[in-house]
This record gives sequence, C-alpha cells and structure tokens, in this order.
Amino acid sequence: MITREQIRKLAGYSYSRGVDIWRQGKIRRFQIKTTKKGRQIQADVKGSGRNLYDVRILLDEEEDSVQEAWCDCPAFYSYEGLCKHCTAVLLYYLENPDRVEEEHMSLSEFLKQRGLEGIQKEIGEATDGIKIQENLRSPGNTTASGSDSMLLAGVPKRKTTRQLKELLQKQTARHMLPVLQEESFGKVRLEPLLICDTRECRAEFRIGIGRMYIVKDIFSMIRALREQSSYSYGKSLEFVHIKGSFTEESRPLVEFLEQWVGRYEKAYLQTSGYSYLYRAALPKARTIVLDGWGLDGFLDAMGNRVFYVQLDGTESRWHVTDAALERRLQLTGTEGGAELSLENVFGYACERDQVYFKDGLIYRVSNEGLGEVTEFLDCMKKLPNRTAFLQEEDLPAFFRQLMPILKEHFQCEIKGVGEKQTELSAVKFQFYLDMPQEKLVSCRAIACYGEREYSVYDLTGDIDRRDLVSESEAARILSSYCNTYDDLKKEMIIYQDDELFYRLLTEGIVQLSAIGEVYVSDALKKVRVLPSPGVSVGISMGGDLLELTVSSQDMPREELMEILSRYDRKRKFYRLKNGDFVNMEENGLESLQEVRQALQLTDKQLMQDKIEVPAYRMLYLDEALQENAMMEVIRDVSFASRIEKLQNPDFEKEYVPDSLKGILREYQKAGAAWIGMLYSNQFGGILADDMGLGKTLQVISFLLVEHTGCSLIVCPASLVYNWKHELERFAPSLKADMVTGNIQQRKEVLDRWKEVDVLITSYDLLRRDITDYQELHFFCEVIDEAQYIKNHGTQAARAVKQVQTGFRLALTGTPIENRLSELWSIFDYLMPGYLYSYQRFRTELEQPIVQHKDEDAAKRLQRLIRPFVLRRLKKEVLQDLPDKLEENLYADMDGEQQELYDAHVRRMKLMLEEKSDEEIRTDKIEILAELTRLRQLCCDPALLYDNYKGGSAKTELVRGLIRNAVENGHKVLLFSQFTTMLERLYRILEEEKIASHMLTGATPKEKRIEMVESFAHDEVPVFCISLKAGGTGLNLTAADVVIHFDPWWNSAVQNQATDRAHRIGQKNVVNVYRILAKGTIEEKIVELQERKLQLSDRILGGESLQAQGLTREELLELLR
Repeated sequence: MITREQIRKLAGYSYSRGVDIWRQGKIRRFQIKTTKKGRQIQADVKGSGRNLYDVRILLDEEEDSVQEAWCDCPAFYSYEGLCKHCTAVLLYYLENPDRVEEEHMSLSEFLKQRGLEGIQKEIGEATDGIKIQENLRSPGNTTASGSDSMLLAGVPKRKTTRQLKELLQKQTARHMLPVLQEESFGKVRLEPLLICDTRECRAEFRIGIGRMYIVKDIFSMIRALREQSSYSYGKSLEFVHIKGSFTEESRPLVEFLEQWVGRYEKAYLQTSGYSYLYRAALPKARTIVLDGWGLDGFLDAMGNRVFYVQLDGTESRWHVTDAALERRLQLTGTEGGAELSLENVFGYACERDQVYFKDGLIYRVSNEGLGEVTEFLDCMKKLPNRTAFLQEEDLPAFFRQLMPILKEHFQCEIKGVGEKQTELSAVKFQFYLDMPQEKLVSCRAIACYGEREYSVYDLTGDIDRRDLVSESEAARILSSYCNTYDDLKKEMIIYQDDELFYRLLTEGIVQLSAIGEVYVSDALKKVRVLPSPGVSVGISMGGDLLELTVSSQDMPREELMEILSRYDRKRKFYRLKNGDFVNMEENGLESLQEVRQALQLTDKQLMQDKIEVPAYRMLYLDEALQENAMMEVIRDVSFASRIEKLQNPDFEKEYVPDSLKGILREYQKAGAAWIGMLYSNQFGGILADDMGLGKTLQVISFLLVEHTGCSLIVCPASLVYNWKHELERFAPSLKADMVTGNIQQRKEVLDRWKEVDVLITSYDLLRRDITDYQELHFFCEVIDEAQYIKNHGTQAARAVKQVQTGFRLALTGTPIENRLSELWSIFDYLMPGYLYSYQRFRTELEQPIVQHKDEDAAKRLQRLIRPFVLRRLKKEVLQDLPDKLEENLYADMDGEQQELYDAHVRRMKLMLEEKSDEEIRTDKIEILAELTRLRQLCCDPALLYDNYKGGSAKTELVRGLIRNAVENGHKVLLFSQFTTMLERLYRILEEEKIASHMLTGATPKEKRIEMVESFAHDEVPVFCISLKAGGTGLNLTAADVVIHFDPWWNSAVQNQATDRAHRIGQKNVVNVYRILAKGTIEEKIVELQERKLQLSDRILGGESLQAQGLTREELLELLR
C-alpha cells in the first residue's frame, strides 16, 4: 500500500497545504472502485468560496504507486508533482482504504437494485467505471499521451462537465420518482415528540407511511435529502429522499431540520469528539436540543398541527394557538404593605417569542409586544413561587409607574389595598421667569401637588409620592433654554447668551405654557421681539454712474445700518443696543447684504443719502435686487430703459452685416448683437459657446459693423493662420495682417498698424513684443482660447492686460478648467476690479465654494458673472447637427505588458504608502511623472523601454478599428497626448498601407494649414493629431470617426479635440471612441472624471479633473 512518505515525495512543496486541507475535513464525496487497471479513486475537494474540485487518481497496489492523477483546479498544471487537492485525497485514502458510504445509495444504484437499468440508461449516469478527462497526467510528467495512459484509453475528448451532468441526472430522476416510488411519493409523514423540562427542550421524530419508525439519526436523514439518495429506516421503509416524498404538512418540518443541521452540525461534531473527515462515522443524533432559535423555528414549521408533547413525564396532544394568554397577577394587602404574586405558567424564553404551555395550548407572546413588562417578568422569574413583597411607602410609586403597564398584559386582581395607600395627586407646573440684571435671566420650575410644592430640581422630598416622570420632562424642557444652574436657588440660568434668550422668548414661553402656568417679571416684559424691518431700495442713473438709496419706514436709518453692518444670514435675530430683538427669519436684508458685499460698500457709504457705484454693475444689481415681501425696489425710468435695451438688443438691425445675413445662424446673430451690447455699454465679456459653434464668425460679424480702428486678435500660435484665413473668407473688406516671423518682420508689421483693420498675433509673440505695443491703442482686443491666461501670474496674462484698448473680449469654450482663479484672471483682463482683488475673491468666493461647498457663495458668483458670459451648447442651438455617439472600448493587457504595468503599480503604491499627505502635496512633479509612466505602459511599454519586443493591446485594438473604419469609407481623427505614440501609430498605418497625415507641436504653421485644407478634400483617411497641438481651433468636419488613444486628465480638453469634427458643417453622425486599458489607471481616470463634480459644473456647466489636485486616497484608488 502507498505510504505517507511516497505521498510527500510526489507532492513536493504542496504537501503541507494538502495536509491542511485533509485535516480541515474538506474531502467531500469519496469513492473507491477496483478495476483491472487498479484502484480508481474519485473525490470532491472543497476549495475557496463555493469552489468544489474534482480529483481522480489511479493506484497500482501491486507496485504501491500512483499511476495517474488529475484535478480540475486552476493550479494543477503549474505543479511539478501532485497538487494540494490530490495530496489531501491520498492522505484521506490512507485512513479509509475500504471506505464506502454507510446506509446511503446513489440514485443509479437505487434504480439498478430495482431492475430499472433501462431508466438508468435514459438518465445517462455511467456505472461501469469512472470516466476521467483527457488531461489526466502522471505526477512525475508534465504531459501524458493517450496511448500511454490507462485511464485515458477510449475516453472522448470532451464530455459534459461532471457537476452539470450530475445536476441533469438529478433533475431527470426527480421528475421520474413519482412513478418509480408511486407507493411512497408524497405520503411519508414526519411526526415530532417535544420533550419539555425545566432544563431544556428537546425533540425526537418518527417517520413512516403506515407504520411509524423512530428516526435514529437526524444527520443521516438530512444528508440523504441533500444528496437525493435512498435511505432505509427499516424493512418496510426505504425511499429516495427529496422533499416531494413527504406529505405536504410534513415538508415545513423537514425544511426546519435542514436548517437545524446546517446551523449546528459542525458544533455537534466538535462536542462529540469526532473529526469531520469521518462522515460515515458521524454520531447518531436521535434527539436534538432546541434552543431559543430552534424552538421558534420548530413552532413556525408546525403551524397549527397537533403533535405530542411530553411535559412532566406525561405525553399528550398539544397545538399552537393564536389566542392571548390569560395570566393572573394578584396584589394582596398584608401588614406593612402588600404581597405581589404572578401565576406560574411553564414556558421558555426564545429569540422572538416567549413560549408558554397551558392546558394543552401553546401560547407565543412576541418579545417586541411585551415591551417594558419584559424586565418585570425577568424579575419575577428569579423569585421563589413568583412572589414579591412591597412596603406601604413603595405602593404609590408601584401604582404610578408599573401598574398601568401590567394591566395591559395581565388579569390584575387587587385585594386588601386601600385607596389612600395608592392615591397620587396629579402634578401641576408653575414657571417663574425673571431678569434680575442685564445679560442674566433666571428660570424656576415648581411642581404642585395640591398644597405641596417642590422644585423639579430638588429630589430630596417625598420622592415616592411625586410624579418624577412628568417632573423630569418639565425640567428637561426648561433646561434646553438655559446654559447654567444655580444649585443654591434650585433654578436654571441664561447667562450672557443672546441666542438662548431669543429662543426662550420666541419658543420657550410657548412650550412651557403648554404644560403649566408661566409668570414673567416686569423687567423681562420690557424686552421686545420686533418684526424684521421693511426695506426700500431706489436705483437711478447719474451720468456714467448708478445711484442707490436705502431706507426703511420701520426704523431709523442708524438702526437699519447697524443691523446691516453686522448682518449674518445664519442668525435668526439681531439684538439692538436698547436690548430689543429683531426677528431676521423673514427679511429683505439678505439680498441687500449680498449687494453690499459685492459692491464693497463701507459703513460710511451706507450712511450717505446716495451711494454711487460703477455702471457695469447695473445688470448684476437688477438681478440681485429682486423684490420680496420685505423689500421694495424702485427703478427710475432711465435705469429701467437701459436694462431693457441691454437685455433685448436689436440683433439683425445693428450687428449683422449684409455680407453675412445669409450665412449667420440665429444664435450667431444673437451672439454678435450681445458683443455689440457689451461694446456700446463699455463692458467686457466672455463668449463661452460650446466648441464648434462659430465664435470666430460672431466676432468677425461684430468687427464688420463696429470697427473704427485697428483691432488686435491674440490666439495660440496654431490658430494665427486660421484667423487670417477666416477673415479673408468672411470679411475681405477688412485688411488683416499677422504679426509673425522674426523680430524685424514683426516690428515692420506693427509700424504700419494704422493701415490695417485687424492684427493677429500669438500669446508667445505678444509676450516678447509687449514693449512695442505700449504706444499703440486698439479699437478692440480679442483673446481666443482665453484659458491660455488662466494663470494670472504668467507673462502671457500680464501681456494681454497691458495692451491699450477701448473694448476687450475673451473667447473660450472652457472658462474654467480646474480652478476658480482661472475665471478671475479672465475677468481681471476684461474689467479689472470687477471681481475685486484676487485675495478678496479667494477669501469671499473661491474658498467658500471649493472648500465648503457654499451654495450661497456659488449663487453670488453666478449672479456676478452671468451678465458678462454668453454660453450656448450645441444641443440647445443646433437642432440639425448630427448626433455624437461616444463609446469606451476596452483592451485587455496580457503577458509582458501586464507584468510591467503591475510591477510599476506595486512600486507606486509603496511610494505613496510611505509618504505623508504633506509630502504628497510637495512632491507633485514626482507623482505626476509616475502616473505618466503608468499611462505610457497602458499605451505601449515601448514608450519607456527601448528593448521592449512584446505587444500592445491598445495598439492592436486601434489597428483593427481604423482598418474597419477605412474599409467602410470613413475618415478618422486619431488623438494622443504622447507624440512618440503618434509616431508609432503612424508607422503602423504605413505597415497597413493606410495613408495618413500627422500634426504635432513641431509641425510648421504653414504645413498645418496645408494639411487641414488637404484633409477636407483628399483621399487620405486618417489624421494623427497631438492632443495639445491640434485639440483646438481646427475645422476637420471631413472626419466622422474620432479615436482618443489615451484619456487625458481634463475631459474638457478631450471634448475640444472631439469638436474638431463635431461642429458646424458636419453632415454625418460622429462616432467617438475612447480606448482604455481594462483594469488600469486609464479606467480609473474615466470613472473619477464621471464621479467628481468640479467647479465649472457648478458655475458654468462643465467638468474637469487635474492630476496635481488628487488626494492621497484618490491616487491610491487610481491604482486599485
């Protein structure tokens, strides 16, 4: 026979883990069959979770060796020798060489025993040997040929999975059993005997059809039910155990026993001293103990069935009743007090119910229904004969606190106890409120019982004759309005707390009056609570300024300004200097206070009869000062007329030149008129239309109508030629020139600036040449892609703000990409000071909105900028624009690419876990570099490793995607942040013989324009574009497929790139594909973008994300 040492050698390093599995009792169905080839072992081994692994082993007993071994666990082929499951089965075999399943018979054996081999064949269960799959192998070899393996001879290559096959067989057998077991199917009865005594509750069971047999082993019965096998109880009772075999009324009890065995089997085995391995030798459980859970479940299963109960050694028939238990409680007067006795009814305390046995009926009383009486029952249960004694002085408290509850649950009988012994006077309360000195209010609470009076805070007198519950509640109410206690006077105090004082006056007196009488001293009556004052605000035009007047009929100006200067919208009141309170919950001061903050009005200005503010505040004031019940707004005729004109300009008449009337869409006409409205009122503004809506054309329309001198266009270098082209196309009457070339060439253009209508330059060149612009004064300055000045400290931002001009306009589809400071910087260019200094903007608006999610601050900022920002989305204005269909495509990395990525993730996790939050904030560059490496590995490891020869999952996905698109006649825009990746993709397209253009930051401006024009008309199907170099300002509507090879942190940048194709002029549906490496940082970036609401979401309706702003937890989340 094979030895343990042989098993150790065959298993190698998996031996110890096999021993653990064997000892933990994870061997399930175990079969041994002797054939000509040797001893065949088949077993199931429980793995992690719900996994159950099939193990097959062939032993040569003459040679004492393992001929073949096989397991369907995933790790089987990674072992040189036996896997841990095979090892465990062999160790189990050493202890059970002749093991069989005691008393159990499989369905196939059951059918065969009854001469039903034909039916057995139909079921399809093989009984002539164990069929083992083709990939069984010898422990010492990594492969096994079909000719050499005895077990594999004649076995088909693929067979139905064993577990599924067995399930199908059981299902078939289950449907056939009513025919095969017609004499017993649905007729087997299961009847219990409940054995009750003071120690525990137990149950035994009888089973049968006619004659009833004692169930000698509950475990074996339930195991037969689980395995749907045949089990014998005696000569006249053997049947295959499925629930359908039992009578309908017995099935709930069978199900209960299944639950009981599942819950207690393991503990039962441990307490019985047996190992779970020896399933055939399980102890025979004829009687089961029913604990609180068990008795509840047993009675649930029995329902209203009558069954036998053995109580006090006597068996009789009982059943559960829904009737209420009648139980007597008797209070009998005796010398010095009274004796309390509770009728003794036998029962058990269960998890859900209290179960009582009385006169053949079983009562179930819900623990929840008992409520407070539970403690009383627990108390009485511990006393001899359920009897207690009450002294005479404790009787009043008993009748006040316990008797009302007890009467709800028991039949109460009172004998020999006089009314005087139980008499309790009803309590009445008196509250005395006084203000003996300024900033101090005293509050006394008195409990009155007829002529007897007590302080509710004094618990030293007649405790047993007082209603302490009601007194405690009165004390609690009064204490909630006070902040200290005077122990000497037994009274509560409000000391130097205006908020508590105000609450007492407005809420407390009302609440105290509901439970008693309230007496207020004359000193306290002098303190008044005044309603909020009505406010009147007048607005009029005074030349180029606005004039405000503020007044109130309800109080003097001094008091009104005093309140306004200290206004806090979170406070419900304001206390005047004379001690009175002003109710601020419904008032007109909130809007006025916001205006005061927005206009930076001082206390001195508020005291003036007229307050002067700049005219550019008129639109903001008109919206902020909306009338309400407590505020009247008076607008004079000139102001109202000016507002009407600003809000409803005459679009077509004033700002649509004849040359563009057939070209401009309605929303573009409105946009041009809006720009004109800003100009005529000496305002600046942001045209923030969605990408692709023609912001350039709207500006050109305005210039054609209004230009009275040279205008300056500042844009990214990549768009300079585009602006020149658009001006020549739509405004040939305007002479435009580009400030480009070398220093001398640029100087020559600037020297003749008065001879041209429009000059176009880049941010970078303006920064270099800013000194040459100091003497020039332009009619209009337009900055395109205004997010280029989002950092107000850069030289580019400073340069555009130094240009002298009469009107400023900003164009951008993303006024806010990451921070609110970007919006401030653009407004600092448009109208310096409008959003205050940056320090004040940061303190009053940016920090409250970003850090505290202050909705009031967000609404205030929205009202401030709304008149000067025009933003329209495509879906709002372009009903005829084709759909944009977006989809994420996932590539599964494997092999060397996956290994490299996983290694870098582990390294970065270690780095982050070792750093503090402060170190993470200071090491932004290092962290960003690591994140970039991870993103490059997702694209192609060759971007980091020159000698990398493995594949790239995303590259192969895109190769097929582009090939399919081109074959179907589509033109494709392919974007990537990494120019080296674009170069690799460009070479791959060459290999595929697919022509393409490539545009990066290194592409000359002239070549850029040439490629864009060519792509619109040539046969080249693919345009490879660097995200940063070509994500803005290009019109590429010839393409209708957009591919983002790698996701960028800021979704707005990707959206801008997509809109190179999805814009005016597009005739086809645009399909946008984001290529993501599955289960990597790329997928997490997209999830985080979708989940995280950023500033522009709340202010302008966009969204963004930045790598540098991620927290430590978010960085780790990216790596999970």
